[in-house]
Amino acid sequence: MDYKKAFYSKLEDCYLGVKIKDFHQGNTAKSGFSNLLKIKEQYFAHIKTYLDSQIEGEPQSHDIYNKLFTFFDSYLNESGTPFFNDTPAYKNIYAKVYSNSKDTSLFYKTQNLYYVKSDTLYQSLTLSDEKQTYEVFFDASEYKQNADNNKNKIIFKFVNVETNDESKAQILIKVSNQKDFFPELNNVFKQNSNEFSEEFLKDLKQNPIIKDSKIKINEEELKKIFRSYKKQAEIDFFIHKNATAFLKEQFDLWMFGYLYKESAIQEWNPEIIAHLQRIKNIAYEVIKLIGDFENELKAVWLKPKFAKKVEYVFSLDKLNPNLMDSITNDKGFKSQIKEWQELNLVDEDFNKEDLLSNDKYRYLPLDTKHFTKETKYKILSSFENLESMLNGELIKADNFQALNSLMPKYQGKVDLIYIDPPYNAPASEIIYKNNFKDSTWLSMMENRLRLGKEFLSQRGILTCAIDENEQENLGLLLSNIFYEYEKTCVSVVHNPSGTQGDNFSYSNEFAYFMYPNIKNIIQGIARDEKDVRNFRDVTGAESLRTAAKNCFYPIYVKDSQIIGFGEVCKDDFHPTANVIRDDGIVEVYPIDPQGIERKWRFAKQTIESIKNELFATFLKTRNVWDIKRGKDTFNPKTTWFDSKYSANNYGVQILNNILPNNEFDYPKSIHTVKDSIYLASKEDSVILDFFGGSGTTAHAVLELNREGANRKFVLVEQGEHFYNVILPRIKKVAFSSEWKNGKLKDDKQVKPSSITFRYYELESYEEALANCEYVLSFCHSKSSLCHTEALAEVSQQGNKRDISASPQYDNEIYKGKDYAKAKAILDYRKSRKLIDRLNKGESVCLDMHTEYRQDFDIFHSMANLMGWKIKRLFLDSKGIESCEFDNGEILNLDSLDLAKYPKLKNLIWW
Repeated sequence: MDYKKAFYSKLEDCYLGVKIKDFHQGNTAKSGFSNLLKIKEQYFAHIKTYLDSQIEGEPQSHDIYNKLFTFFDSYLNESGTPFFNDTPAYKNIYAKVYSNSKDTSLFYKTQNLYYVKSDTLYQSLTLSDEKQTYEVFFDASEYKQNADNNKNKIIFKFVNVETNDESKAQILIKVSNQKDFFPELNNVFKQNSNEFSEEFLKDLKQNPIIKDSKIKINEEELKKIFRSYKKQAEIDFFIHKNATAFLKEQFDLWMFGYLYKESAIQEWNPEIIAHLQRIKNIAYEVIKLIGDFENELKAVWLKPKFAKKVEYVFSLDKLNPNLMDSITNDKGFKSQIKEWQELNLVDEDFNKEDLLSNDKYRYLPLDTKHFTKETKYKILSSFENLESMLNGELIKADNFQALNSLMPKYQGKVDLIYIDPPYNAPASEIIYKNNFKDSTWLSMMENRLRLGKEFLSQRGILTCAIDENEQENLGLLLSNIFYEYEKTCVSVVHNPSGTQGDNFSYSNEFAYFMYPNIKNIIQGIARDEKDVRNFRDVTGAESLRTAAKNCFYPIYVKDSQIIGFGEVCKDDFHPTANVIRDDGIVEVYPIDPQGIERKWRFAKQTIESIKNELFATFLKTRNVWDIKRGKDTFNPKTTWFDSKYSANNYGVQILNNILPNNEFDYPKSIHTVKDSIYLASKEDSVILDFFGGSGTTAHAVLELNREGANRKFVLVEQGEHFYNVILPRIKKVAFSSEWKNGKLKDDKQVKPSSITFRYYELESYEEALANCEYVLSFCHSKSSLCHTEALAEVSQQGNKRDISASPQYDNEIYKGKDYAKAKAILDYRKSRKLIDRLNKGESVCLDMHTEYRQDFDIFHSMANLMGWKIKRLFLDSKGIESCEFDNGEILNLDSLDLAKYPKLKNLIWW
């Protein structure tokens, strides 16, 4: 076996295994991952050049490559990130899965990875029918890799039929995942269906080549060809949290196993020891090179992201009436009216003159996106404290990026996280990735839950919905992360008729509640009638005073009111049921009509927690005062089986009535979410949902606020349904709580809400990658050697430097990178000039007018980055956007001094 070729092939798979063509035609935007591939190609060339210079000419180079391949074969893979990829039993691969503090442990192969996304990378491919009478050529040249973890459905368009080199009919199909591509071509399939469209079948069967060749198209066989094409490999993309440490640990284990199992090296002569040391040094160097690049990707992944496309929505009652002339005369007001009409908030004959006079328009949601900069800032600057006005935030972003970027602003301030993540159920097609392998799913959840925990206040609670597919794994994961919390798993009957199955038919899903060990932190449910019972235990041996000595103490009553509680009585003290003191206070003791000393149901040290439920009552039959407990609430049960939890009746139908023909098939019942929020939060709590879905959590918060609460929602979701479903849903349910077929139910506005919320996007990981450039070989001066030149010099001299033992290695290999970090491989484009100027001590203002940053909002980016709150947004005397924060800082868009606000540098390099 040619181990050199095998090793480099494996290494190449790691860096170039996923090949993505970069297109610039038409509407195709450059992909961040395609740019990353180009960077990886350059970096792989550097690695190969260096390793060749170190190994070529070695007398045992064949064995070195053998050992390198044997070890790295288990970890390097086409996803580009090293992990436990290929681990059959015969390889004897080990991992530490326990600690001294725990006697059980959850292990999964992707445990120490950041999950980035899953994607199917469709390639151009030719497939034939079984009899090979014709071919189908699938042209994926315009297929764009999904950004972040969006799940854009694959679209097939019929182009034409041609003849190939063998004179065989070839059906040409364009493959895309962009709805607006090839509008002139007919779809192969009906919308949201696996059936062929009539247009496609007609065009195909009437094509002259098909007719002249007398080819009979069998629809089922043709469908089979399309199904075969769709079965291309799905790739999970990760970034290792510490690739260098992981690979070194694994190599040491591998080397240990090799040393003590390989009989050929039992002689332990100096030549063998030197050779093994050489292998280790080279392997460590490969590990270092892999780890350096992985660390760069990790830095891009963890970099806080810019906020962009920030807009505000106000119900009209929030606005100063003096603004109405500016609003209605703005050229964007027609666009606002059109949106209201599309949402069925106003009729086609809407007259702007009625805007203030007609009370039904008072709660129309005005969106600042429609207006000119001048009018937008007139609206925003009219509020003295903008942040305090907000009822919520909607953020379009990958949820990990959102949590990472919002951390300074919301850390320790969220009372409830409610999430409904993908259930990992392969049979249920929803519009985001829902068929992760168990290990990938666990990594995805672990990354986000661990960050989410940091958002919780001291009383903060996490509620996570799940079904049977991952319920057990999720429970173990939650116990690992929230180890100091209490855990309760609730069963919610959301589908009373049950799902189809071979054996059991599931009618329920689950919800985990993770909460601090605080008494009564979960709110009780209101009773229809107060439950009144004796506070004194009345029967059985356990009710006697001797069963619990700290439950025998006086309760003080005066003027029919309980005024306090006495100390626990000594054992030799035996009072009557009532002891009347000289000051008129009655000491009430838990003594029954027979004079038997009983006990109160709560000990003295816990009585304060329920004192508001106690009241004194005079028993005329005994002529004594006694104590009763009246409970207005009861603890929630662990099985919820009310009909209101039906996902079909109160999830699907409610959403369809708000937004007919929406993209969601399985939204949660509004009552399930509403009750979960009520039980686990206070009336003024911040509620975070970073798996926003169709927006049910924000909807539920609005419904609870209609009942007098003042909760705030922070909801994160990605994909275009953010704009197509979530945003219109919140606007509509704020305007009215009742909808039917997309219109006001019975043409009546019901319980409108006064609302203000903000929505925006975050710069994505893909966008950051697309604007990175490879800087390892960049030279600042003629005197410094570039990386490529240094490697060439090493090769020419035939110098076999032992890098792991060479303290000068970093300076030699990374000479070209003489600023910021010595080992940086990637940077944002054009950021080096900023770095140079800062290194010289110059004052540098961040330019937000560049092509890449023109959509970015630096004020909201800073609010997230610094943890500040925006007080006012306004235009200064020169018409430049400006912002005042709650700490008194005032910033102007054209005077963002990086020296004064050094944290800003975290946004543009790492």
